Amino acid sequence: MRKIEFTLLAFLVATSLLSARGQTAPLDPDTARVCAGVKDAPFPAQDRPSADEAKTLAGCVSQDLYYGFGKTPDAAMARKCAYLEMDAGKTTAFGGKSILMMIYANALGTARNLDLAMKLGCEIGGPDAAGRVHHLQRLKAGNWQGNTFSICDHSSGPYLYEQCAILDDRFDRVARHKKLDAIAEHWNAQQKQAYQSLLHTAFEFFEARAIREINLQSTFSVQEVAFHERELIEQLEKFESGELPQFTAADLKKAEEAMRAKFAETQNKVPHQWGTVTSEGIRKTQPLWLAYRDAWVALGKARYPKVSADSWKTWATQDRAVMLERSLH
Repeated sequence: MRKIEFTLLAFLVATSLLSARGQTAPLDPDTARVCAGVKDAPFPAQDRPSADEAKTLAGCVSQDLYYGFGKTPDAAMARKCAYLEMDAGKTTAFGGKSILMMIYANALGTARNLDLAMKLGCEIGGPDAAGRVHHLQRLKAGNWQGNTFSICDHSSGPYLYEQCAILDDRFDRVARHKKLDAIAEHWNAQQKQAYQSLLHTAFEFFEARAIREINLQSTFSVQEVAFHERELIEQLEKFESGELPQFTAADLKKAEEAMRAKFAETQNKVPHQWGTVTSEGIRKTQPLWLAYRDAWVALGKARYPKVSADSWKTWATQDRAVMLERSLH
């Protein structure tokens, strides 16, 4: 299946705000004392990438190497990549100093160095710094030999909390996409082609809806995308089991009238913005939904030929009306 990286609103913040929100926050006296004691902890010269490795790793992402995300994690390469990111001044939530802190705390691909991990935890800063640094201090005092320390162990601050939610979803997304791959594993070429088109339009629509049509004051866009992907899996599994939509042309007319009424309500709502949702955002998302509905019709023709196009359109249109109703509140 073609994997599409979501350009989610929350994820865009990750590339620029960690320094602004984190490193400027003052440390409390106890944490400052601990940090003063480890500020001169040296970085092992042998842990840095060689000149040739640095060329090979140009443009690398230490987060992907550290976590794997469906592939085998490579802590050694993650460490070398993280050094390059740190030297370049990158301050994403999961990169550079953050990855190095976890590697040295967990002794992954190199010797454990909790003093260096604490130093990095201090330099990362942020509202979670105290909990993070004192946690590492306790691990050192207890001669800890584990490998499960994470920057997300202390993520009560809104920025890092959001980034950790995004990280969790990346793991969940791998599992969801494997399920989507498995559903069409034994389909014929024509059906698989229609399926790929459906998934492409689905992911584009889900992302746009999550960003433009959901009030993100109480949720994250990644959570909304995950909701729709899980729902897509459930729908496909239901259809594969034989529970297929059956509607008439009259049903379609009724569904489209109801959907258009809800859409008009979103456009006529005053003011035209409520929470993070806007009338314009919904209007821009509607064509993506229409493409998504058409992709269902095409897949239905290829995979479930006994089901009429009107049935697929009715089913999708009824669902769209429910979405628009949710967007209004």
